[in-house]
Amino acid sequence: MRLVQTLIVVLISVIMKLDSRMFGRLNFERPLLTCTLCGLLLGNIQVGLAVGATMELATLGMMSIGASGIDMNMGSLVGCAICIMTGADIETALTVAVPMTLLNTLLDTVASVIRIQFTHMCDDAVDAGDFAKAKRVDIVYGPVLYVLFTIIPVFLSVYFGADVVQSIASAVPSWVTSGVSLGANIIAFYGFAMLLSTMVNRNTVVYFFAGFLLAAYSGLGLTAIALIGIVLAVILYSVKYIGNKSAVPAAASESFLDELEDLDN
Repeated sequence: MRLVQTLIVVLISVIMKLDSRMFGRLNFERPLLTCTLCGLLLGNIQVGLAVGATMELATLGMMSIGASGIDMNMGSLVGCAICIMTGADIETALTVAVPMTLLNTLLDTVASVIRIQFTHMCDDAVDAGDFAKAKRVDIVYGPVLYVLFTIIPVFLSVYFGADVVQSIASAVPSWVTSGVSLGANIIAFYGFAMLLSTMVNRNTVVYFFAGFLLAAYSGLGLTAIALIGIVLAVILYSVKYIGNKSAVPAAASESFLDELEDLDN
């Protein structure tokens, strides 16, 4: 059973890695979608959603600029899988994701060096007129390299690490675990702040604070608050756009008559 679950996670990691490189961009490189898919296929979608949401905020906090940045997708997937397979909590996923992210960064650096050599191989093949080889290097060698540098660390981490996660977590001093969790939470808060900076402005900030106060003091759950927000959005849309449809033609006709009167004069 463990082998089957590990192979499922490996397959998800391959889809995640090849998403923007061969499949277009289906956003499977986002921890929220990747971890949710992992939870769905491993039979615990609640944990998948919880880990994915937490890792998504952490990823926003490490948003890359250009080719720089840190990719937490592999660490998020491995942490989510280990949580589901061992019954560990979300803090364990965060603890696993950090070293996996560092390992992934190192592997990506090595893979980038190899991919540069593939580029030179393509150039040499084109110069020699061997277009079949150039196409083979681009379509076959590149994706195979991505797949190898993904499936090996994911398989080893999930298959051999699932049984020892709890023992490692208990062996690590509590102040270390607390420090890692605190650092991950700070990164998540920073990611949420970055998200708000793109959504909240002086025209919408009143709605943000209204929702915050409603969530803080109403005692309602998130589902109820979300439904209230949807209803209010529909009401505001109706008042602003649908309710003023009759006034727009009238104003347009008045301006049109004014222009005619000016022409007559």
